Amino acid sequence: MMRYRPPTPVQRCLLRGVAGTAILAVGFPLASPAAFAAPNDTFAVTATIPVTGTAEGIAISPDGTRAFATHGEESAGQLSVIDTTSRTVLRTIAVGNFPVGVAVSPDGRIVYVGNNGDDTLSVIDTATNTVTATVSVGDGPLGVAVTPNGSKVLIASQFDGHLTIIDTATNTVTHTLAVGGTAMFLAITPDGRTAYITGIDGHSIAVVDIATATLTGRLPTPSAPVTIDITDNGRTLYVAESTDRSSQVTIIDTATGSVTATIPVAEGATGIDVAPDGHTVYIAHSTPTNAVTVLDTATRAISATVPITANGQLVAVTPNSADAYVTSQFDTISVISNTSAPTGPPGTPGSGSLGTIFGS
Repeated sequence: MMRYRPPTPVQRCLLRGVAGTAILAVGFPLASPAAFAAPNDTFAVTATIPVTGTAEGIAISPDGTRAFATHGEESAGQLSVIDTTSRTVLRTIAVGNFPVGVAVSPDGRIVYVGNNGDDTLSVIDTATNTVTATVSVGDGPLGVAVTPNGSKVLIASQFDGHLTIIDTATNTVTHTLAVGGTAMFLAITPDGRTAYITGIDGHSIAVVDIATATLTGRLPTPSAPVTIDITDNGRTLYVAESTDRSSQVTIIDTATGSVTATIPVAEGATGIDVAPDGHTVYIAHSTPTNAVTVLDTATRAISATVPITANGQLVAVTPNSADAYVTSQFDTISVISNTSAPTGPPGTPGSGSLGTIFGS
């Protein structure tokens, strides 16, 4: 039996509090998508890539030439290496049981995979496509992210509410921190100092000082935060929140810890990623929506809703902001492209999100 089925955990988790942390009091303004004029961009599925078993996590290499997707079942976890030009699977690598979170090092040489089914992190050398280390982490790892300087990898564990910090030079655990409740996914600031970890059972985001491995506060959210991404200026968090009744995107100013907008979206919001150009946010939806919502960051309007294979999970955008890769639990990866905009080379960076490359 699978240990992770978003948005099922949203429906079954108990609410818990965390003692000894600062709570930042904020208001929750509601912004309706109908209040803004949508841009004229057009979006469409331009490729569907089959994989074996349940597809979950996705990350893009810094040069944009490869996508890395986790998939498989409890006893047959795999990482597929995808060529983003031909949009074909080049190689499939065996990893741990039921892999979910995946992140790429800043130099593109290492891929980290969190195995939710056996509580480990697989370390993969991209030159040889081999697992070079397996590290024990918390109970039910989900989110995986690498610091911008590549010195640390952080893993959020779903069932024990822990954040594990690993030294990438030695592949050893340096800190294990209880952030409380259900730790889901995370985002790291561009300066590498702060991590934000979602927790669906507490309607809040844990704030962690990475250098000292301390929980410094919590950012209250209107609903149950599932996935999170941060713009590369570090000023804005985009959070996909989902319950069994509704979903929304919450926008948070990191300087003040305040919610600046809450934008209703379709049910079953799971993954979220800000395009590196900073103009667009992609939100993957599971059942019953089975689509990707495209959000314009300037107007905070919904630009498009693109149907995909059922049970959409996580999403990652290429460095040139041309394509969004979206996993589905129905054994596929959908590629959604902005078909109205010219694009640069695959590795051309923008000014949007670090989450695409370093993990979420």
